[in-house]
Amino acid sequence: MNARNKALNELTALSRFVFCSRNSTQAEWLGAALGKWGTLLQEKAEVAELLPRIVELNPLLVLLDFSGVEHAHDSASVITADFLGTTAHAIELAQALAKKAPGLPLVAVGSMTFPEGAIAALRAGVSDFIDVSASEEEARDVVQRVLAKAAARAPAQVKRGQLVTLLGVRPGIGTSTLAVHLADMIQQRGATAAGSKRLPTDSRVALLDLGLPAGDGKLYLSAAGNFDFAEAVRNLRRFDETLVHTALPRSPGGVTVISLPHSLSEMRTVSHHDALALLDRLRLYFDVLIADLGGFSNHEFIANLAGAADQVWLVTDQSVGALVSLAGTLQELNGRHPDDGKRRLVVNRYDDRFGMAAAQIAERFKLPLLATLPERTLKLTSSANRGKLLHEVAPHDHYVRAIDGLIDGLLEHDEVVPHKTKMGHWLPKIMLRK
Repeated sequence: MNARNKALNELTALSRFVFCSRNSTQAEWLGAALGKWGTLLQEKAEVAELLPRIVELNPLLVLLDFSGVEHAHDSASVITADFLGTTAHAIELAQALAKKAPGLPLVAVGSMTFPEGAIAALRAGVSDFIDVSASEEEARDVVQRVLAKAAARAPAQVKRGQLVTLLGVRPGIGTSTLAVHLADMIQQRGATAAGSKRLPTDSRVALLDLGLPAGDGKLYLSAAGNFDFAEAVRNLRRFDETLVHTALPRSPGGVTVISLPHSLSEMRTVSHHDALALLDRLRLYFDVLIADLGGFSNHEFIANLAGAADQVWLVTDQSVGALVSLAGTLQELNGRHPDDGKRRLVVNRYDDRFGMAAAQIAERFKLPLLATLPERTLKLTSSANRGKLLHEVAPHDHYVRAIDGLIDGLLEHDEVVPHKTKMGHWLPKIMLRK
């Protein structure tokens, strides 16, 4: 495997390219050329506004407009006012990014029919150039070369927490109950393993309480605080260790909980790329993120989050309604992202007497069977009504033991999957998809 293939073998749905230009025609061309590798975002603001925006977006690379024209029909054979204006903007941004984000790859965009743009790019320190008058294949070759060089310069490893998405196929099948038990039990196990080195309330596990009905996870864990998911996205630029461990709601056991806002209409202001950028930032501060998406109805958001996750657990029960919903969920996922081998099946409230066996369900939907969780509605409801989780009142219950097995698998997965650097993580499967 050559250096490019080795560096770029795991591209995910989170991959982003930013094109800083007012030229929408070129943006469409670049979007088509790079579309199978990620999303191209066009940014048109001035440098002062663009700089923090680019840092927030955390793209794979930034493309700068050295073409000197804003519209396709403005072909020029002499230096024009358009050229001076757009080139000055590109030069200023290139110099600012070199100081603010020195490891971020930059690529100039222009046309060799107007070589003054390429010369200006070289003088600004941008040596890689995409010629929009050439083919899309040549543009991809440039991007591959640039990202391979960046990956070779990247540090060896950066610790990033696991993101596990629990995708309940419909509301009411116990996804939130599973999520809160999983999060609290992982937190307890981590605190026990750390012993005196860690306070019992040091949070290394976060629950993204995004299931419906809203706020169930926060309720079950008795988490205090009102900093919700939409507010977290709005404050993404302020995210640091202090904010994470002081502002975000925390359960008595130490699980950080980020729930949907009280008014779900606020989620309309949350863009998908900002939401995914938040998750990526959170993975720097937590060992495990559990995302509860039981009953969540935004299919595009679900597909993007599933694409970003390390593991995707589809949670169902044996009822006809749930199995029909499972089929629809898989159809939605497959329509947006092909199966990448991260999906697993969890059959909740399982009882052999209910009909179709778990193995039959897994075979029918072509999903690896991760676990069956026994029917425990009475005991789970009874413990919840006492303000407790089941492992707090019945630590040896079959349901608790089944979740212990899931945690064992998670910890084992965490040991064998390397936590790449930011660049290494975002550089997945480009070369293999050429």
